[in-house]
Amino acid sequence: MKRRKGEKRGGQEKKKVGKSIADEILVEIGRSVLLVFVLVAIVAILVVRWAVMTSKQTELTLDSQAAANQLAGYFEKYARGAEQLAVNPELRKVLEETKPEDDILKAEHMDTLYENLVNVAGTDTETIMAAWASDLDSSSLTQSDGFTSGDDWDITGRGWYPCIENKATILTEPYVDSSTGKLIISAAAPVYSLKGEALGAAGMDISLDHLMQIMGEYKIGKEGYIWLLSSEGTIVYHPNEEMIQKNIADVDISENVKDAVAAGEEAFLKYKAGGATKFGVVQAAGDTGYVVISNLPVSEYYSLLLWLLLALAVIFIAGLFAIAIRIKKTSSGLTRPILELNDTAQRLAAGDLNVQVAVSSDNEIGELGRSIEKTVARLKNYIEYIDETAKVLQRIASGKLSISLEHDYVGEFQKLKTALIDISNSMNEVMTGINHSSDQVLVGANELSNASQILAEGASAQAASVQELVATTSSISEQVQKSREDAKASAGATEKVTQMMEHSRGKMDMMMQAVDKIHETSQEVVKIIQTIEEIADQTNLLSLNASIEAARAGEAGKGFAVVADEIGKLALESSKAANMTRDLIGVSLEEIEKGNAIAKDVMSSLAESVAAVGRVNQMIQKTADNAAVQAQNVEQIRIGVEEISQGVQDNSAAAQETSATSQELTSQATLLDEMVQRFELKK
Repeated sequence: MKRRKGEKRGGQEKKKVGKSIADEILVEIGRSVLLVFVLVAIVAILVVRWAVMTSKQTELTLDSQAAANQLAGYFEKYARGAEQLAVNPELRKVLEETKPEDDILKAEHMDTLYENLVNVAGTDTETIMAAWASDLDSSSLTQSDGFTSGDDWDITGRGWYPCIENKATILTEPYVDSSTGKLIISAAAPVYSLKGEALGAAGMDISLDHLMQIMGEYKIGKEGYIWLLSSEGTIVYHPNEEMIQKNIADVDISENVKDAVAAGEEAFLKYKAGGATKFGVVQAAGDTGYVVISNLPVSEYYSLLLWLLLALAVIFIAGLFAIAIRIKKTSSGLTRPILELNDTAQRLAAGDLNVQVAVSSDNEIGELGRSIEKTVARLKNYIEYIDETAKVLQRIASGKLSISLEHDYVGEFQKLKTALIDISNSMNEVMTGINHSSDQVLVGANELSNASQILAEGASAQAASVQELVATTSSISEQVQKSREDAKASAGATEKVTQMMEHSRGKMDMMMQAVDKIHETSQEVVKIIQTIEEIADQTNLLSLNASIEAARAGEAGKGFAVVADEIGKLALESSKAANMTRDLIGVSLEEIEKGNAIAKDVMSSLAESVAAVGRVNQMIQKTADNAAVQAQNVEQIRIGVEEISQGVQDNSAAAQETSATSQELTSQATLLDEMVQRFELKK
């Protein structure tokens, strides 16, 4: 049954939910719809942008091509006129008749040619300023307006002269006519003889006033316009007259346009001119060599796209708004029965079973309402079960474990009846067992208390003994550590002695080398003494010969005989001195040999001493290492004993705690026995 908003039911006011299902439906579906709309919008925008940009680019390209074709047709008309003039028979005859240094006006067919030039100029008096013919041999020119060049005129300096060199019709760069002040160009074509020899050129001077008018009236879009450039990049037309006759390389325009013009490419470009962004096409005007640059402001280029995007945005926003309203309305219709069912469920949760369900929908919500009605009817039947169960539980809570159930429980409540009976039986068995076990625990707790007291006393005695063992092992560890340090000191001392003996061995090696050097030097001295003896023998022989010669000389040789005798004596003394020196050196050599042998014996003994000291050092080092190992082992023993001491102390503390716990267990066992006596068990 429906109630008004704010009406109290079952003593409680209806609670307001934090967020309604309608809002959640709107949010969830709205997200999906918004996502789809965004994706569709993105695709639509991309498609529209592509279509509009392609259409705009195509339109701009076609407009540029139309302007280029129009300009090409305009220029080609005068180019064809120049070509027709160049094949005029009278013109060919005049140029063939005119030789170097001749006056072109005196040629036989000059009158006819002049008449033809006037007729050509008269075909378009508004644009054709003059028709002319120029002779290559005489470097002269004559025009339809009566002008004829003088002697200082040079054909090779004319802007149209390349048509003779290239054998092709050309349009010259624009220039200002000195007589009229107008901007003109020349259309020129080469003239050849029947043999194919170049005779000169013919053409016409064209005023660009009419062309300027045509270009000024030609529009690209609403605000766009056309630039016209010559083959060399000179601006022939621009809405701003100050730009005319400037080269595009010298004006403020993007480099991509300059590069396209320089390369002769046709391209669609986005560029900047005068600081403003433009879109345009670089388009060649046929085969004239002239170039057209279209110019469309970026605002106009994107204007259609912006309007289409605005229209799409309005359509999407309106669509989203309509969908949101529809979702809100539909979700409200769906959630109204749910709110009624929620109100009924809250009353049931509050214990009010006097409820009526007013939902009559044919969908899942109506089915839920009918299920709630059945649930309420079944709950009313379960109240009796609940009351009897409560009484039984109160009896068990008071300690009376013997129970009986009068009602026949149906459905899931049959499990409740079975469970209550099982609880009664199980608790009877448990309490009986607890009663028996409490008696056993009390006896065991008393025995455990006595044993724990004895264990605590024994653990205390062990702790005292282990503490004395710890002190002893600490003392042994200190003594072993000192022995290890003494062994290290001994090893260091023997190492130093070994180094000193090694140093002495090195000095002995140096002495042996010095003795060997003395022995070698003595051998050299012996050789020198042998040489001195040989000299003494020769001197003695020379003295004997001199004495013989002096004896032969008689009185005259007496003085020489004395000298010879003295020399003989000196040689004899030298020989004796050399013999004595050799004997002494021999004795020295023998002593050196003995000293060398002694030194070798000393070296051997020293080497054996070094080896012996090394072995002693190794033994001391090994002793030190063994002492270090013993110190580590003793340290480990000390640590182990300390751990044993700590364990014994812990055991002593645990034994004391166990004793206290056993006493507490005895008191708790007594209390448990008293509590079990409160329950009335089955007999």
